[in-house]
Amino acid sequence: MYSDRGTAGEKLIGNFFDKNFSRIFSFPNAKTKSNAQVADVLVWMNRTVFLVEVKTRDDGTASINSWAESRICDAVEQLSRNYQRIKAKEQIFLNNAYYHTHLDCKGISQIIGLIVLVHEENCDILPSQVVSNIYKQEMPIHIFSNNQLINMTDEIDTIPDFIYYLNDRYKYLKISDIPLNRELDVLGYYKSQSNSFPQIPLDLDSKSYWSDYRTAMTAQIQARDTHNEHSLLLDKIENVFTEQRKLFDGLPSGLYYAWEIGSMSRRERAYLGEKLDKVQDWFEPGKSSRRFAWCNMATGNWLVFYFSKSKPQEIRKSLTRIVELKLIKEVHWNSFDFAVYGFGFQISVTYPTRLLGLATAIAVGASEVKGKYSNKDLEDSQRIWGTPSTLYSRKIEEFPSD
Repeated sequence: MYSDRGTAGEKLIGNFFDKNFSRIFSFPNAKTKSNAQVADVLVWMNRTVFLVEVKTRDDGTASINSWAESRICDAVEQLSRNYQRIKAKEQIFLNNAYYHTHLDCKGISQIIGLIVLVHEENCDILPSQVVSNIYKQEMPIHIFSNNQLINMTDEIDTIPDFIYYLNDRYKYLKISDIPLNRELDVLGYYKSQSNSFPQIPLDLDSKSYWSDYRTAMTAQIQARDTHNEHSLLLDKIENVFTEQRKLFDGLPSGLYYAWEIGSMSRRERAYLGEKLDKVQDWFEPGKSSRRFAWCNMATGNWLVFYFSKSKPQEIRKSLTRIVELKLIKEVHWNSFDFAVYGFGFQISVTYPTRLLGLATAIAVGASEVKGKYSNKDLEDSQRIWGTPSTLYSRKIEEFPSD
C-alpha cells in the first residue's frame, strides 16, 4: 500500500512540474549508471538543476507532524547524497517523453534541493526544528507541502521565476524559518513588496499576508495577468523543438532552444510577446517582411525574430544572413561572446495577414563570425541593425503601469 501511494505521490508532483513549468526539461526518476536513483523528479534548466524528493503520507498511525519529521530527515539525507553524485560528475541518465539524454554535470553551476510533502492534514512544523542545520547544507534545501506549492503557481509559473523566489527565500530562511502551512502568506508579502523579503521575521500569527495581497492589489494583479496573456506565444515556441534530437556537444539540440525561451521570466515573456503580437499590424500597409532583436537578460544571448511572406526556404536563407549580421555587430562593437538564436515566421500573403507559424530556427555562436567578416559585412550589419548606439531598452515591471 505504501509503495503504491508513494508512487502516486511522485507521479502527482511529476505531473505538477510538467504542467506548470515545463514537460521538456522535467525528468522523472533520474538514475546513475549503477541504477541508483538521483531524484524522484529532476528539473534541468541549462546551468541550474532541481533535485526533487517526494514524500507521500501513508496510512500509519503516526501524527502528521511526526510523519513529516521522519520524512524530512530521510529526504535531506537523500538530497545530500545525490548532490555529491553531481559534484563528483557521475553519469546521470535522464528520460522523459521527448529526450533520452544525460546530465551535463560539468556545466551545472547551481543545484537546488526540494522536498515536497504530499499530505492532506494541516502541518505547521518548522523544518529547522527537525534538522537543525538544514539551512547550512552545501546546497540550498527548500521544503513545501504539496497544496501550498500547487497554489503558488497563481504567482509563479516559470522556472526562472521559481529560481528567483527560491534564491530570495533562502536568504530569508537564514533570518526566520517558514512553517509548512504558511508559505502562501510569505509569498503574499513577497509579491506585495516588489518581490522582496523583510530583514526581520514576519509576524505570521497576526496577519494573513496572502489574503491581504490578493485583496488590496486585485486591480494590479488583474492588469498583470491580462498583460501576461501576451506571453502565450512564447510558451508555444518553447514547446516547438521537441523533435530536434540531433546532438550538439552531446545534448539534443532541441533542449538548447527550449532552455533559451524557458530561461525568460513570465513578465519578460509578456513584454516580448506584446511586441510579437503587434507584428501583424506592420504588414497591413503591404510590407513583406519585419525583423527585430531582443536580448535575453538571463542568458546574455540575442534572439532575432524575422517575419516574412516568403516561402520557408527563402525565410531560412534571409534569417541566416540577418542573424550573421547581428552577430557581427555585437562581436565588433561589444566584444560579444555568446550566441544569437534566430526564429523565422511565415506570414500569410492573403488579407487579412495571419501568422502561419514558425518556419525555421537557427542558433549561431560568436566564434562563427569572429575574424571572418569583411568591411562590407560590417557596413551591411549597421545598415540592418543600426549603429552601436542604436539600442532601445524597456523596464520589465511586475505590475505594468498605464
